Amino acid sequence: MRTFLLKRRTLLAAAVAGGVPAASRAQQQQTRHVDLLIDWKPGPTYAGFYIARENGGFRQRGLDVRIVEGHGANVSAAMIGAGKEYWIGSSSASATAIGRSHELPIRSLAVYYRRPPTVLYSRAEDRIDAPRDLIGKRVGLVAGSTTVEEYRTMLAANRIDRNRIKELEVDWGPQALLDRKVDALLDYEELAPAELQSQGKRITVMRLADFGLRTYSLNLIVNEMAYLTQARQQTARQIAEAVREGYQFVRDKPAEAAAIFGKLFPDFTPRYLELAMQIVARQLAPPIGSQTRLGWEDTLKILSGQRLLNRAVAAEEVAIYD
Repeated sequence: MRTFLLKRRTLLAAAVAGGVPAASRAQQQQTRHVDLLIDWKPGPTYAGFYIARENGGFRQRGLDVRIVEGHGANVSAAMIGAGKEYWIGSSSASATAIGRSHELPIRSLAVYYRRPPTVLYSRAEDRIDAPRDLIGKRVGLVAGSTTVEEYRTMLAANRIDRNRIKELEVDWGPQALLDRKVDALLDYEELAPAELQSQGKRITVMRLADFGLRTYSLNLIVNEMAYLTQARQQTARQIAEAVREGYQFVRDKPAEAAAIFGKLFPDFTPRYLELAMQIVARQLAPPIGSQTRLGWEDTLKILSGQRLLNRAVAAEEVAIYD
């Protein structure tokens, strides 16, 4: 009897031990791989996406998400609209709406920044605190960037003639300002402006949202045709939820988010990341990720008023509402 029981226990143990790899293989087979395109290089702006990956938000939902850096919001919108390499990713709300007006089959699934983070930053001693202070000044613009459209929208909202400002084409980065080739530059507040401040540089930031630019900004978009399939619709909603949790983590624990992000991208200094994450956290108004028809109607109205849309676009065309 003892010999029989020992053999039985041995067989049970072997069966249990043998079942682990089998279960693991089954889990791996069920994991869905997704390439998610962000619209720019990795930075604190996209912390919610990376935190979702590092904290297991994607993995817990059976997703293997590879985050791919992009080349601008307009390019991201176009690539997701084409649906060949990528069918889901981030963009700016203006690029989403403009793309839709050009018949790109894209729609917004979630809005993470409900106000643009774009600022005009300048040397503190130049005292550029309001749009009228730009008259007679040199402003550097990056060709093709949505920040240029946002800047011109802000000027129009404040009835400032662009001809009274000298606009110069520049590359990304603060060098043109540091070399005194321009008096002001555009960027997201948590990027170059925060980096300069973390280095002890005395700069002033003028938030475009404080001067009439009341549009949605960073959002998650999907290819409309891909979203029609049940499997990808489920995947997209799971990604949106995981990223929402990622940004909630940033809002609640910016210092911890900075530490996690710093391990992924050690070239960023801890001091810069701490400041940048605090700025991102301020951008994240609850409920994070939500979008409304009214919010999109306001965004579309502003873009239409600046003749940035190729045709009239309805709020129902540009977003997916719960």
